[in-house]
Amino acid sequence: MDSLEFDLHSQILSSLASTLAKDSSTSTEDVQRLIRAGPNMPAPSQPSTPRPQANGGEPSMAEPTLAEGGLMTMRHQHALIAQAKFAAESSGTFDHDLVPRLSGYLYSLSNFQFSDGFGLRGKSPADSLTYNLTSNLLTIAGKRPTVRQKVLDSIWSYLDKLASCLNSDSAEKVSEFVLPSLNGLLAALETSALEFHPRDFADFVSHSNPFLSSETSEHIRRAISVVKQDSNNSYARRVLSQYAAESTVLSSNRVVLQVLTVKRNMIGCLINAHLLKAADSHDKEHPASVNHAFDDIWSTLLTTPAKIDATGEVDLTKIMRTEYIMSLQFFADMRSFANELLAQGNVSYEFYYSEIMGISLQLASLASVYIHELDDVLPSHISTCLFTQIRIEEFWIHAAALDCSAFLGINFEDQANQEMAALLQQFLTTPSPIFEGPDAALIQGCAVERLAQVLKHYSTGEDVAMSTVYSLLNTLYSHNTTSADNVAQYDQAILIQENVLAAISKIACVFKSEKITPLVLSMLAQQIRHHSPKLDCVIVNRLTDMALTGSESSFNDITQILSNLSKLSISPENKPETKDLCEAVNACQLRLAKEIKARPEFYPAYLTCLLKLFVEKGVQIQLTVQSNKKSQNKINSLSAGLGLLLPVLGQLLAHDNFQPHLRPSTEDVKLFRDAWFHCVLFEFVKDSPWYKEWSDSMLLIARKTPAFVSGDLGTNAYLEGDLEYNSVLPRSILDDQKASMRATLASYLPAQTSEIKTLSSAKVVFLLSVYHVETMRSRQGNCSFMLKYFMNSGVNDGGLSTCLEAIADQVINVFTSESQTKVLTHSLDDNVRLQVRNLVIGCTHRLKRVSSLSNKWVQRMIVAFPQLMCDKALLTLVLELSELLWISCENEMTDEYCPIYSFTSSKVGVTIDLPDSYPYRRELLSKFVDLTQKWIGAAMANSPQEVDALLQDYLAESEKIHTGISRVHMGRTLAARAGKDLVKNHNSFDTLANIPGAIIDNSSVFFQEFSARRRYQGEIGGMETFSTVFTPQSGSVLQSQLPALRENLQKMVQQVKDDQFISNKDLANALHRAVSALVTLDKIEEDLVKMIAWIPIYLFTPDSMKIGTSVWNWLITEKPAVEKRLMSEVASGWAWASRHQKGLFSPLLDSEDPFRVRMEYAPSDKKARQKSYKIASYLFAPHVIWIEFLSSRFQATRYGNRDMVDLFTRLLQLTFDSGYKMSTHPLAREGRFQLILLGLRLIQSNRMEALVEYKVRSALYLAALSWFELSPRWSFGGNRMLSKTETRIMKEFGAALDQDKIFLDSILSSIQANDSQAALGANYVFTDDLTRDAIVRKHTQCRRLLSLLNENELNRLSVWSTPLVLGGATHPEVNVHEKSFSEEGWRNMVRFAWSVSPTLAIQLMSRFKNSVIPSELGHLLASDPFAAVHDADAVQVLLGEGSVRYTPAQLKYLLFWRPVPSITAISYFQPAYHNNPMVLQYAMRSLEHSPVEVVFFYVPQIVQALRHDDLGYVEKYIMRAARVSQLFAHQIIWNMNANMYKDNNSEIPDPLKPTLDRIIDNIVKGLSGEAKSFYEREFAFFNQVTSISGTLMPLVKKTKPEKKKKIDEEMAKIVVDVGVYLPSNPEGVVVDIDKRSGRPLQSHAKTPFMATFKVRKTREDSDLGKAIIKRGAGDEEDEEIVPKTYDVWQSAIFKVGDDCRQDVLAIQLIAVFKNIFTNVGLDLYLFPYRIVATAPGCGMIDVIPNSISRDQLGREKVNNLQDYFVTKYGGVDSIEYQKARNNFIQSVASYSVISYLLQFKDRHNGNIMIDDDGHVIHIDFGFILDISPGGNINFESSPFKLTAEMIQIMGTSVEDQGYRWFCELCIKAYLASRPYAEQICQMVALMLESGLPCFRGETIKRLRSRFQLDRSERQAAEFMKEKVDESHLNRRTVLYDSFQKVTNGIPH
Repeated sequence: MDSLEFDLHSQILSSLASTLAKDSSTSTEDVQRLIRAGPNMPAPSQPSTPRPQANGGEPSMAEPTLAEGGLMTMRHQHALIAQAKFAAESSGTFDHDLVPRLSGYLYSLSNFQFSDGFGLRGKSPADSLTYNLTSNLLTIAGKRPTVRQKVLDSIWSYLDKLASCLNSDSAEKVSEFVLPSLNGLLAALETSALEFHPRDFADFVSHSNPFLSSETSEHIRRAISVVKQDSNNSYARRVLSQYAAESTVLSSNRVVLQVLTVKRNMIGCLINAHLLKAADSHDKEHPASVNHAFDDIWSTLLTTPAKIDATGEVDLTKIMRTEYIMSLQFFADMRSFANELLAQGNVSYEFYYSEIMGISLQLASLASVYIHELDDVLPSHISTCLFTQIRIEEFWIHAAALDCSAFLGINFEDQANQEMAALLQQFLTTPSPIFEGPDAALIQGCAVERLAQVLKHYSTGEDVAMSTVYSLLNTLYSHNTTSADNVAQYDQAILIQENVLAAISKIACVFKSEKITPLVLSMLAQQIRHHSPKLDCVIVNRLTDMALTGSESSFNDITQILSNLSKLSISPENKPETKDLCEAVNACQLRLAKEIKARPEFYPAYLTCLLKLFVEKGVQIQLTVQSNKKSQNKINSLSAGLGLLLPVLGQLLAHDNFQPHLRPSTEDVKLFRDAWFHCVLFEFVKDSPWYKEWSDSMLLIARKTPAFVSGDLGTNAYLEGDLEYNSVLPRSILDDQKASMRATLASYLPAQTSEIKTLSSAKVVFLLSVYHVETMRSRQGNCSFMLKYFMNSGVNDGGLSTCLEAIADQVINVFTSESQTKVLTHSLDDNVRLQVRNLVIGCTHRLKRVSSLSNKWVQRMIVAFPQLMCDKALLTLVLELSELLWISCENEMTDEYCPIYSFTSSKVGVTIDLPDSYPYRRELLSKFVDLTQKWIGAAMANSPQEVDALLQDYLAESEKIHTGISRVHMGRTLAARAGKDLVKNHNSFDTLANIPGAIIDNSSVFFQEFSARRRYQGEIGGMETFSTVFTPQSGSVLQSQLPALRENLQKMVQQVKDDQFISNKDLANALHRAVSALVTLDKIEEDLVKMIAWIPIYLFTPDSMKIGTSVWNWLITEKPAVEKRLMSEVASGWAWASRHQKGLFSPLLDSEDPFRVRMEYAPSDKKARQKSYKIASYLFAPHVIWIEFLSSRFQATRYGNRDMVDLFTRLLQLTFDSGYKMSTHPLAREGRFQLILLGLRLIQSNRMEALVEYKVRSALYLAALSWFELSPRWSFGGNRMLSKTETRIMKEFGAALDQDKIFLDSILSSIQANDSQAALGANYVFTDDLTRDAIVRKHTQCRRLLSLLNENELNRLSVWSTPLVLGGATHPEVNVHEKSFSEEGWRNMVRFAWSVSPTLAIQLMSRFKNSVIPSELGHLLASDPFAAVHDADAVQVLLGEGSVRYTPAQLKYLLFWRPVPSITAISYFQPAYHNNPMVLQYAMRSLEHSPVEVVFFYVPQIVQALRHDDLGYVEKYIMRAARVSQLFAHQIIWNMNANMYKDNNSEIPDPLKPTLDRIIDNIVKGLSGEAKSFYEREFAFFNQVTSISGTLMPLVKKTKPEKKKKIDEEMAKIVVDVGVYLPSNPEGVVVDIDKRSGRPLQSHAKTPFMATFKVRKTREDSDLGKAIIKRGAGDEEDEEIVPKTYDVWQSAIFKVGDDCRQDVLAIQLIAVFKNIFTNVGLDLYLFPYRIVATAPGCGMIDVIPNSISRDQLGREKVNNLQDYFVTKYGGVDSIEYQKARNNFIQSVASYSVISYLLQFKDRHNGNIMIDDDGHVIHIDFGFILDISPGGNINFESSPFKLTAEMIQIMGTSVEDQGYRWFCELCIKAYLASRPYAEQICQMVALMLESGLPCFRGETIKRLRSRFQLDRSERQAAEFMKEKVDESHLNRRTVLYDSFQKVTNGIPH
C-alpha cells in the first residue's frame, strides 16, 4: 500500500503541476508553494571557479562544491519531479527562478541521502529523479532557446561529476547512486526529443568519453564485484538485484552501450536536420515535419539519401572520424570477447554484446555518411555479421547489419550501391540458420525491404530491379524442391524459395512500376500449384502483399486469383493440401480486407468480388447438396467454407470511410440480398454455433448492407418477379425448409401469422432476411434505415407491406431497448439523435406512408426519451422543417402552376422534396406542426429551462428575413408560441386557466429574457463589428475590455461579501454582459465563469437566483464547452449554501410547537401573518428556483453526460447526508421533496456502483423520512397555488417511489470482471455487515414505509387544498397502502420505523388511527426507553394510559428526556401520576427549561397545580420564577389572591388558602431593593384604582351622574407612579390617566366602573425578517417607519363581586387557538382581550377598542347587520365593504369553531361585538363547556351561532364565495386545532378543581370527543361541515335570541 500511496501522491502532484502550467492565472505564490514542497538546496561550501568549454566555447562558472544535503524522501522526489514538469509545460514565465533551481538540484543529487525504496517501475530513486529532472530540463532547452545552452551546460557538468564519482566514491555509493543516476541521465538524453546541434554533439563526446575508458570500466566492475560479494543484504546490493530482475543489469558494458546509443542518436538527429533543411529549401510553402525520435529518423534515413551541408557549423570531421574508428574497435573487441566467453560457456545478457555490436555498426555508418567517407572495414564487418555465425542471440546484430548495408548503399552510390545490393541478394539466397530461428520472418522482411530500398536508389533503378527479379526467378527455378536429395536440402530449398518470393514481391511493392508489377504478378501466378503446397501458400501471401501497391487492374487480377483459389474449398477434389491453401487464401483475403484502407478506391471492387464469391459458393454448395444428397456433416463442412467469408466481408465493411449502403448500385443491392438469402438458408442468422462464431462479422455486414429494394424505381411486378425467380432460391430447398422458415417468421411477427401463411417461400426468405439485417442494424444504433423499404412502390403496393411494418416496429423496439440500456450508463451517444433526426426528416417525406410511419416512430422515441428535444440541433431541425413545409404551402399562392419541388434549409443542412399536391402539403404541415408542439411540450415538462433557452437561441439565430407573402416564419412562430406557453407546465396554470378571457402565458418572461440576451449580445457584437473597421484582428476590443469586466465582477463579489446593497438591475447588467462576453470569446475565461456562478449564490435572494439561473442556462446553451466548469462551481456553491445554513438549510424558521413559544393576548394581526409568510417565502424561494434549474439541467444531460451525472450524484449525496439540517417549516416541504424527487430520478437513470447506490439511496430515504419525523404539517398560509404544487410534488414523489428499482449489481473491485460479477450474489457483503439481500429487504421495507407516509401526506394536503366538496364531487381518501396492512403488518412496520428512528415511529400515532400503533410503541419503549429520550412526544406514550406499565428502572430515563411543553409539564404534577419522583423531577426540569415569559401564560394552571404539590415542586418553581421575573411574581400573587376563597364575598376559604398565603408571603419577603419598591408601587397603584369600586357601594342605588361624579373625585386623587402598569397590560407602563373618563356600568347590586389610562408600550423589533430579507427585495416602500415606543389610551373595566376566573380561562383558550391558527398561517381573526382576576370576586377587563355590540346596534334601530355594513362601509360593490365582509367571515369562522369546541353559550347579541374593521368578537364567557343558561336546559343546542343576518353578509349558500370561504375556514380551523387537543385538554383539566361552575362531570371526555380524534382528516372535515350545516339558520338560535329580547330586552 505504501507504493500505491506514494504513486498516488506523485500523480496528484503531477496533475497539479500540469494544471498550474496551463493556467494563465498561476501566481508566484502558487509556484512557491510547489517549490516549498521539495527539499532544501544544499549550501555551497566553496566559491565557484571558471570552467573551460569544449571546442573553444566561452568558459562558464564551474558548479560549486556543495555541502551534504538532508534526507531526500519520496515526497521530496515527487515534489521535485512536479517542479520540473511545471517548468517544462509552462510558458516560461518562471524560468528565471526554476531553471537555475532545477539545474542546481540535478548537480547536487549526490549530496542528498536517498530513502531506501523503488518506484513502481523498478527504478531506484536516484535513477527516476535524475531521469525526470534531465528530461524536463531538455524539454525546456528545446522550447526556450534563451536558456538552452545553460541547461545543456548543467547536464554536462553533472555528467562530469558522475565520472568523477565513479573513480572516487565507495563501491556502495557507486552501486546505489552513481550507476542508477548515470543510467537515468543517459536514458533521458537517449529518449529526448531535443534537436541536437553539432556543438551539443561535440560537448557530449568530450564529457562522455571518460565513461568509455578501460579505467572507468574497471572501477565499475570492481565496485559491483565488491557489493555482490558483501554478505549483508545492503541497499546497494538490493539496487543491483532489482535492476537485474528488470533485465537492465547495471554494468560497465551498459554504460558503454548507453553512451554509444546517445552518440548514435545525436548523429542521426544531425543528419536528419540537414534532410529537413534541404526539404524546406525545395518546398518553402510546406515545411517538413520535425520528428526527433531515432527510430523514425532511422526509418527516414533508410529511404532518403543524406545531404550534408555543414557550412557555418562546428566542424565535426575529426570527431566523426574518431567516433568511426572507436565504434568499429568496440565492434571488433565485443565480437572477439563474446566468442571467448561463449567458448567458456559463459552466456549472460548482462554483457550487452549484441546490442553494443549493433549500435557500433550504426554509429560507424552514421559517422561515415556524415563525413561522406567509406573504407573497406565497415562493409567487411557488415559482411562478417551476415555470413559468419556466432553463438549469441543474433537478431539485433543481423538487423543492424542489414540496416547499415542499405544505409551505405543508399548514400554511397558509386562505391557501395552495387556491393550492398549484391551482398543483400546473396544473403537472401544463401542458406543460413538465421532463417530457421524464431526471428526468421523478421530477418527475411528486413532483408527484402533493404534490398528493394537499395535497388530503388540505383540511377537506373527499374532496369536493375528487372534484372534482379529475373536473377531471383532463376534462383527460384534452380532451387526446385523436386530435385532435393534429402530433407535438409528440401528445407533449405524451401527457405531460399520463400526468400526469393518475398524479395520479388517486395521489389514490386517498393517500385510500384507499371513494368515490374505485372511481370512479377504474371510470374508468381504461373507458379501457383507448380511447387510444393507450402510454397503455394507463400505465393498467395506475396500476391496479397502486392495487391495494394499496384494499379486497380493488378488488384482485380489478384483478388480474382484469390477468389478462384477460395472455390477449391467446395470442389470435389478437396485434398488435404488444398485445405491448407484455402486457409491461407482466406487469411490473405482477411488481411487484404484490413489493409485495403490504404487504397480506399479499391473498396467497391473488392466488395463486389467478395459478394460474388459468397453468392457463387453458396449456389455451388446448394447444387452439390442437391445433386449428391450429402450427409448433414458434409453439409455443415461446406457451410463452414462459405461462412469463412463472413469475417472477410465484415472486416472490409468495418472501415469507416466505406459506406456502400448509402448509394448502392442495383448490382450491389442484388448481391447483398442474395448473400443474406444464403445466410438465412444456411442458418447463419439463427442461434447456432455458426452464429456465435460469426455474429460479430454479421453485425458489421448488416450495418453496411443496403436496403433490399431500390428506391422508387421498382414496381410490384419487378420485386415479386425478382424474388420468385431468384437463382439463390432453388425450389427443392425451399420446399424442404419453408415450413420451418414460416414458423420462424411467425414467431418473430406473431400478429401477422395469417398473412405469413399466404406468402410465397421467396417472400418469407426475403422478410426473414430483412428482419435479421434490420434488427442487427438497429442494435448498432441505426433504426431509421428501415424507412428505405417503404420508399419502394413495390413494397407499398404488394403483400409485403404489413409484415414489413411489423418488422419496422420490432426494429424500433430493439433500438429503444438498446438505447434505454445506454441511458442507465449515460452513454447515449449522438447516434440516437442522428436516428431521431432522420426520422423527423422522414416525417416530411413526399410519400404519405413514409411520413405516417416516421410520425409514429418519432412519437415513440420522444415518449421514451423526452429530453431529446433538449438537443439544440434537433429542436432547430423540427422548427426549420416546419418553416420549409410552410413555404411549400405558400408556393400555391405565389406560383400555382409552377410548383417548387425541393426546399432547403441551410441552417440545418436539409433539403426535402415534396409532391405538387398542395392538399397533401397542407395536410403534412398541419400534422407536423401539431407533432412539433407535442414534442416540444414533452421536453418542456422535464427540462423547461433548457428548452426555454434553446427557443430563445433559435429566435436569436434566425436572421434570415422571410420574404413570403404572409410574412410568417413558421419556425419562429412555433418557437415563440412554445416559449410563451411554458407557463402551462407551471403549477399556476391549472388554477388560473379557468378564468375566462385571461391570457395566461409566459410571454412577458420569455421575451424579457430574449430581449435581454439580444441586447447584451448586440453590445458585444457591435463592439466587435466596429473594431474590425480599425483592427482586422477579431476580438480586439472585447479583449481590451476584459480587465474592466473582470474588475467590475470582482468589485461586485466584494460588495456581496461586505453585505452591501446591489440592485437587481446592476446584477442583471453585470451578469448578462459577462455571459455575452464569454459566449463571444473563443477561450473560456474561467475566472469569469466562477464569478458568474458565485455572485447570485452569495447574494442568495429569489431575484438573484432567478437572474443567475437564467444566465447560467444562457451560457450553457450558447457555449456547451463551459458546462462542466460552470456546473462544478454551482455544485460548490450548493455545498457553501448548505454549510452556511442558507435557504432550505436555515434553522431560522424551524417550526415550533405553539405551546413551546410565548402566547400573546393580542388580536390576530393580518400584516404580521403576511410578513411571516413573506419572510418564509423569501428564505426558501432561492433554493426552490435553484432546484428547478438543477432538475431541468439533470433531465437535459442525463442521457449522455456521465460527468454531469456524477456531479449531481455527489451534490445530492452531500445534500441528503445533511438532510437533518433542512428546515422544518411547512414551506420547506416543496424544496425538500423536489430535491428528493430529483434524487430518485437520478438513482433510476444512473447505473451506480453498488456501494454508492446503497449509500445514496439510504441517505435519500432517510432525508425523506426525516420530514415524517416531524409532527404533521399543513400547507402554510392561504396560498392555494402552493398547496397544489405541494400536492403535485408529493404525487410525483409517490410515483417515483413506486418505480424505484434496486439494482446493486455493479461493484468496483480488484477482482477480475468475471469473478467480480460472479461474487456479486445475495450474500455479498457491502457495508456494515449487510449483504445484498439484507439491503434489498431493508430498502424495500423503507420504500413501503415511505409510500404509506406519503399517501397519508397526500390525503392531508388534499383535505387542506379542497376542504369543501362541492356539487356532488367526491374526494375520497386514498388508503391503498394503509389498508394493505394486517395487524401483524402494522406491528412489523412500527418496529421497522422504530429501527430507523424512534421519533418516526412515534409520529405514526399522529397520522394513523390504529390501536396497534400505540400498543406496539409501548412495548418498544419499554424494551429500550433510552432510544427515544430525544423525543418529547414519546413521554405521552411512556406516561399515558397504555397497557404497558413501566418500572422505575425504565422511568429513570426521564432524567435525560427532552423536556415537554410547559403546560404538559404542569399536568404531570396531578394525582394521576402519583407523585412519582422521576415524573416530578422531569416535570420540574421541563418547566425550568422553558423561559419564564412562556410559562407566564399558564399562571392560572400553575396555581391550581399547588393543590397536589405534596412534595413542593410547584412551589419551588414559583419561587424561582418569581425571583427571575417580577412581572411573574405580580401576576401569580394576583391569581393566588383570586383563588383564596370559593365565593365572591371572601367568606368560604379555599383549602388551598394557607398554601397560597405562605407562598405570597415568601415571594414578598424575597423581594428587596428595587424589586420590592416596584412591587409596592404597583400594588399600591392598583389597589387605589380598584378601591374606587368600594367607594361606590353606598351609591349603588344612585343615578349614573351621581356615581360618575364620585368616580371623578376618586380618580383625581390617583397619582401615577413611575413604572406602574395595569395588570392586564404588563408589557406597558401607565404614564397618565384620563381622570374624566370614569364611567359607572350597569349592575343591580355591584359597582363596576370603567376608566381610561394612557399606556406606553414598546414594540418588539425582531431582526429575523431583516436577517432573511435583504435590501433590494422590492418591498422597501411597504415598510413603514414606526417609533419603537408608542402610547395608547386603554380603557379597562374594574369589577368587584364578579368571579372573573372563568372568563380568564376562556380568553386563555382563545389565545391558544389564535396562536395555533397563526402557527399554520391561517387567515382567521380572534381577539383574546385581557382579563385578570386580582382578588376573590374582583378583576379587571380590557375594553375592546373601536367596537360596538350587536345589542347596541339594535338599540340604535339597526335592523340587521347588512344594513349596518352598507351604511358604515358603503355598498356591497365598494372595496371597503368587501374588506369588512372578509374580516367578518374570518372572525365568524374562527369564533364559530371555538364556540363549538369550548361550548360557548349565552351567545345573545349583547355578547357579540363588531369592531370598526368588521370583525366579530365574542365577549362574556359565563357559560362555557358544561353549563348553559336556564339551568342547563340547553336552549342553544346549535353547535354555534350562525344567524340569517350573518349568512346574508357572507352569502346564502356554498355557491357564494363568501359563504364558501366561511365553510372552508371553519374546516381548516377545526383541522388545525385537532393536533393540539391534548394540550388544550390539559389546560382545562388543571382547572377542574378550581371550583369554576363550567365543570360538571366528564368535562374533559366531552371536550376531547368534540375534536373527533379517532377520525381521519377527511372524515373530520366532513364532520365539521355537518356542524356548519347544523348551525345554518338553526331554529333554536332564533328562539334563544327571541327569549333574550323578551327577558332582557336585547334586540336581535
